[in-house]
Amino acid sequence: MKSGCKVVDQVGEMKIEGNLVPHLWYKNITFASGKAHFVAITLLADILYWYRPTLVRDENGDVIGTRTKFKGDMLQKSYQAFSDTYGFSKRQVKEAVDFLVENHLLMREFRTITTSSMVLSNVMYVQPVAGNVNKVMHEKYHVSELVSICPDDTLERTGTLASEEGLSRKEAGAPPAGEGTYTERSSESSSEIKNKQQQQSACEGAVTFFKENGFGNMGSYLEERIRIWCEKLSDSLVVEAMKKAVEQGKQYWSYVDAILMNWELNDVRDVKDAQEKEFRKMYRKVVKEKKVGQRRKPVRTEKLPEWFTDGRSTDAEVQDDDFEAEKAKLVAELKEFTEGRAYLSM
Repeated sequence: MKSGCKVVDQVGEMKIEGNLVPHLWYKNITFASGKAHFVAITLLADILYWYRPTLVRDENGDVIGTRTKFKGDMLQKSYQAFSDTYGFSKRQVKEAVDFLVENHLLMREFRTITTSSMVLSNVMYVQPVAGNVNKVMHEKYHVSELVSICPDDTLERTGTLASEEGLSRKEAGAPPAGEGTYTERSSESSSEIKNKQQQQSACEGAVTFFKENGFGNMGSYLEERIRIWCEKLSDSLVVEAMKKAVEQGKQYWSYVDAILMNWELNDVRDVKDAQEKEFRKMYRKVVKEKKVGQRRKPVRTEKLPEWFTDGRSTDAEVQDDDFEAEKAKLVAELKEFTEGRAYLSM
């Protein structure tokens, strides 16, 4: 059937897949100021896409059932995977996920994945709270009004990677590769898994640097603070901040914490960005001091006459043109006074 509009008919023939964003979300999922939380909305739409069932068809194309796009009981996604997909910073992604969890739209778990060759720690799994998502999708129901809902029963949770019998991305109708999850691509090479393991344990570099460079004893509180900063910024930036503390002879955490807070406020992305912004700051300071020095007026100085200083010279220069005339006048008065005293003494 034709609609009468050529473009409408062309769009109707497109096979559109991917994220769907209900318009009410822009009114219901907002900050306290009332502005839409675009990062949280984008991430929630992405997660819902993965939880939408995939239709299973027979040889004739008839639907015979449904299945999940991922293997296991929950979707595995990392902050870095969201960041790479949508171009948000890792800090923005984490804050958005925190927002969704705190407002009862998302469940988040960190698990340890065990395989025959390695152990992956702090692997993040996410699951939407379907009842609350439905409320903000179909009703004028603000996110601040949501309450915690007990999660539905899911498959038995396991700490092992999915087998190679899982769905391929093509079969599941998933978007292009590069999403960065373990459960989505069960046939990953050992090198890819190793890289992900390194990302998960990246904070160990900062912890080790702290212990080996005179910062003192590390308790559970400081270790957690370091891990939080690694999540907000990166392991390399945390190490760079500690290097600056060592160079200044200030091996205590409050100094490092202050550097990291300044970098966070200035939206520093990596070590190179931190170094460039530090250089620009120093350059502006030098230029400012130079301009202040140029605006200062020179101090006027005068050189005292030799007869006044008893033959001792000074470093000041004579600037007054009437000085010689004044000198001659004083000499004449002194001579007249001396002759007068000699006359009186006769």
